[in-house]
Amino acid sequence: HPRPKIRHHVTGGTLNIKFSPGGLVDLEYLVQGLQITHGHRDPALRSPNTRQALAALAAAGIVRADEHRTLDGAYLFLRLVINAMRMVRGNAKDLTVPPEDSEEFAFLARRVGYENTALLHEDLIRHMAAVRELARRLPP
Repeated sequence: HPRPKIRHHVTGGTLNIKFSPGGLVDLEYLVQGLQITHGHRDPALRSPNTRQALAALAAAGIVRADEHRTLDGAYLFLRLVINAMRMVRGNAKDLTVPPEDSEEFAFLARRVGYENTALLHEDLIRHMAAVRELARRLPP
């Protein structure tokens, strides 16, 4: 039997804000998984808005306050970078982070308010690692 073709959203060795591990899709799937698991008992968890759902999960005690802060901060940060990348690239299709030493990355850093490109790169890695860790620890 021929194997089905798998479409890859991320090129090896690159960081995609949306599709790389710890990116926006992982964060949204985590929240949605928790909603599916616990939403039958608590209608307040059924919000289609990720941030509202996350706040409801925290209010219900499903995620701790520190986990809520981490995930909410990561969500806001990733959305900020995605919006800035759309401005940098002029479209919403390519959400692969430019190389850290490129002029495009420097422009992206300025768009999100960073004067130091290394700090932007560190924050990207930190937020995405936090999402990966919580996705691992908070299975629905």
